[in-house]
Amino acid sequence: MSETNHIVSLEHAASMTHAYQSAPEYNGKTIATKISASAYQEVINQPGCEGIRTYFALDNDTLTTVVVGVDASGNDITAGVILDDADWCPDECNFVSTLKL
Repeated sequence: MSETNHIVSLEHAASMTHAYQSAPEYNGKTIATKISASAYQEVINQPGCEGIRTYFALDNDTLTTVVVGVDASGNDITAGVILDDADWCPDECNFVSTLKL
């Protein structure tokens, strides 16, 4: 699995998230999900976990994410911890962020 620096500037991140949130086809749709750091840590702590993969998914027609660990060959660790049950925004969006319109 190749190592890539996935870090972007706040300005670039805000530009991307604002473009999505401003697009008419996504008006009123999910703009973010939140999963606890401890849940992510459970995924990361699995034997052989070298990364994390996030899938976009639908749960009762609502956009959400499914998160799995990834091994050194780039394969999903599907026999381990799989995350969902995220807090959805706009439903649970009582936070302030430069990334949110």
